[in-house]
Amino acid sequence: MTIKPFSIPISVVGPGSHQEEVTAHTIGVPDSVETFHMPSVPEVSDRKAALDCRQFFIDLYNAMLSWNINSGEPGPALAVNGYSPATLALINQMLGEGEVAIRIQIPNKHFDEIRVQESVFVGIWRVRYFHKNVAIADQLEVSALPSCVAEAAYTLTQPQLNKVNVTPEAMNSPAILAEIKQSLSKWDPGSAPITINLSHLPMTPADAKIIDEAVGNGAIHMVSRGLGNCHILSTNVRHIWKIQYFNNAPMSRMILNTISICGIPEEAIASSEDLQDSIERIKELIEWITKSWDLPPTSHLF
Repeated sequence: MTIKPFSIPISVVGPGSHQEEVTAHTIGVPDSVETFHMPSVPEVSDRKAALDCRQFFIDLYNAMLSWNINSGEPGPALAVNGYSPATLALINQMLGEGEVAIRIQIPNKHFDEIRVQESVFVGIWRVRYFHKNVAIADQLEVSALPSCVAEAAYTLTQPQLNKVNVTPEAMNSPAILAEIKQSLSKWDPGSAPITINLSHLPMTPADAKIIDEAVGNGAIHMVSRGLGNCHILSTNVRHIWKIQYFNNAPMSRMILNTISICGIPEEAIASSEDLQDSIERIKELIEWITKSWDLPPTSHLF
């Protein structure tokens, strides 16, 4: 079934999302690249759970086949509820955790946080809604990026920079803010991102504070672990994002700090090619678990 943005289907708890803190600001080099690995298939004694798990992925596969990836229309969404604990455990293990994790702090009478975790299949996302740290909704969404991210990025922001007091200690922040303001005024939806590299600009602590105050803190925090760690933070200003890269060893170190003027940063978005590839991998998963769990053939189920 299709689920509208910010909808609240009744659900159970699914896999968690990543969250980590990083504070170092020295130069380093990314040291790891993530590659796809099919999730391991456990032995199962509950045959009904195995059949129900496989049917979940057959339904997902068929829904993805009927969706035009390049249409711009929302992708299929499946509620992850009504399953036995044994079936849900198998579904969770098959989905695994991919490169991108997202947290959205959002004021809403039904929920106050959305946690999104990409599965090992790129563009297939686990989206969970929480109220006071208790999961109240759980769904699987197929898309370049879950619709709740774009909606929060637009509705929870303002169109202009915050007013700031430029102190005598400031050196380059007035010029940087002027560049940000000019870039924001000329950027249009669909245009290429405009990037301002703060790492290459001499700045005092006062400069950093002034820029932070001008853009403010947003509701969205994304982490992409494709090459090192990329932290993508929304600001209080629509279309302005902070994008920071960190390496992984020996400790997390910032290697690039940028401001990006764009709709949604491309670092977190699954491409059409990725989504098409995930369709094929879901089919391979169904065939794999059918053989591993000695289940009936699937020829009549697709």
